[in-house]
Amino acid sequence: MAESKPEQQVSAPWPDLLPELLGLVLSRMPSHADRVRLRAVCRPWRSSSTNQPLLPWLALRDGTFLSFPDGEVYRLPVPADVYHRVSAGGTIFLVHADGKCSLMTNPFTGETAPQHMDPDVLWFQMTILTPRQLVAHFRIAKVVVSDHVVATKGRRGAKPRICARGPPQTCTPPVVELQLHADDIDFFQGMLYAVRSKDVDTPTLGVVPHRRELHVFDFITRDPPILCIPGTTIAHSTGLYQLYYYLVVSGDRLLMVEREIELSVVSSKPIRTRRLEVFEATGLHNGAGNGRWIKVDNLMGHALFVSQDCSRSLPVANQYGAHQDCVYFLSEHSLNDNYLKGRKAEDDFLDSGVYNIGDQTLAPLPTEMAPMKTAVVSHAGKGSLSWLFLPQN
Repeated sequence: MAESKPEQQVSAPWPDLLPELLGLVLSRMPSHADRVRLRAVCRPWRSSSTNQPLLPWLALRDGTFLSFPDGEVYRLPVPADVYHRVSAGGTIFLVHADGKCSLMTNPFTGETAPQHMDPDVLWFQMTILTPRQLVAHFRIAKVVVSDHVVATKGRRGAKPRICARGPPQTCTPPVVELQLHADDIDFFQGMLYAVRSKDVDTPTLGVVPHRRELHVFDFITRDPPILCIPGTTIAHSTGLYQLYYYLVVSGDRLLMVEREIELSVVSSKPIRTRRLEVFEATGLHNGAGNGRWIKVDNLMGHALFVSQDCSRSLPVANQYGAHQDCVYFLSEHSLNDNYLKGRKAEDDFLDSGVYNIGDQTLAPLPTEMAPMKTAVVSHAGKGSLSWLFLPQN
């Protein structure tokens, strides 16, 4: 009797891998480099992999980028003549030494598109009252770009500026400067929204802080900004603190993150973030001044990544990397400020962390990012800590 041969095992081809299994793999693979390798194995997986959003990178002060959450350092092909850079979400806004500017549309290839803009959009001027009447110029701190409009803002409290954007990547005058001092700006449903803080002089209490005031600007009609949500008077605190506000578009919702940073009573230096809250803007179409903020206790499967340069909401998987219903925030301290001289490089991340809006807890950034504290990079530079949101294909 002839000896029977063992049956040969037949392996299924790569394209037959179940999409559910692929999704499970991708949920544990937030690294951009790893996903590129995965897509190279099987071309049909490309469409499936683009449905899983990549986690953002951290843009460090010296121009390098840190992969989140694994902590790998990358150097992107930024032109040598770049004087200043601002993360604009999925692109990088570059100001060159000759005053011209461009958008790096693909951070991995270094592809850029010139942006022919009026210099008034790029530079902000602030007069400092000194015996010599020193006039200081400071750069843009935020850029938001749509297909037809670009808006810029200087440091906290600066007046936003807007100009039309037409082909080929030109910005046509006139430049519109909004007559309000904004803490943050963002586009939402075709309109530019600005959140602001101000001090109000009252007859009984004197000067009191007025917070969370939301305005909307229609750049088609160019009418003055309209008040959507009136400000809230906040009682004086027994401690010393500074408030930061971040506008974030999350699906069909406009959210605002309010962050309170404790300052040293002795030196006024930032110490730590002691509170975060997330609000949703509601009633925006109910007429001027009839909207209101509602505190939210979940982000509907999303996580928020906020910084003064740019903020964004991303759907996330809890298996690895970021977690839903969490706010990931970065230090807003400028190491170039005189009162912060002497700070060490690792101090950049002492006030960066994660806030869980469900259990209302604050925690350091994930342990996977520990290498960033010992990475061989310079934390000095003209840039600021911000997020860079990677292209999804």
